[in-house]
Amino acid sequence: MVHTPRTLPPPPQLVKRGKQWTARFQAIASGSAKGDWATRSAKKVLCAALRGLAYGKCVYCEGALEPQGYVEVDHYVAKTVDRKLVFEWTNLLPACGRCNNPKRAQDHKGALLKPDDEDPEPYFWIHPDTGRLEAHPNLNADQTQRANETIRLCDLQRAALCYERTKMLERVGRWLEQVSVAGHLSDPLRAEWEDLSDPRMEYKFVLRHVLETRGQHELAEFDRMRFTGAHAGK
Repeated sequence: MVHTPRTLPPPPQLVKRGKQWTARFQAIASGSAKGDWATRSAKKVLCAALRGLAYGKCVYCEGALEPQGYVEVDHYVAKTVDRKLVFEWTNLLPACGRCNNPKRAQDHKGALLKPDDEDPEPYFWIHPDTGRLEAHPNLNADQTQRANETIRLCDLQRAALCYERTKMLERVGRWLEQVSVAGHLSDPLRAEWEDLSDPRMEYKFVLRHVLETRGQHELAEFDRMRFTGAHAGK
């Protein structure tokens, strides 16, 4: 989970029809009408726009969303908590079903880290052997609670996700060792760095975590700048 600035504007259809869509949802929520929370066409508009927010990845686990699959429209503040925000652009985030389903209707009261507004990186640590995401040991009590709530709400300790983190830990560690042995960036090593630092690469937090813990602060910062800079260029 990394900082994903919301530099993309709301889709024109949302600007044009957001109030109408909200009124429809409120009628459904109150029981005076029937239907899903959004029409199929509205979901299509939102999903297409949100997919670009995190380069086709879930903002919580950073796993890639299926290229042609359905993007879960995550409501940071749940639809059941504040009906007025159901089509508020700044309340919508792209997520996978495995992260979105556990938190759906829960009222986290702002405990959930919001990656478009704040930087989640300082909140977490990765266990080097298991890939488990943990609250960073340097946090205060309130920050620790937010880190743990974010992990719980999005089920970020699921086994498959921990496994993917360990694979990335190993890959980045292996790349750093090869660079150290070679003493320079050969063409293959440079090509792998281009791949690792590509904004579309999954599990950016793991990449930066390894770089920071190995003293490669400049490379970690380069990756952050490339990630946010690519957004700024859109």
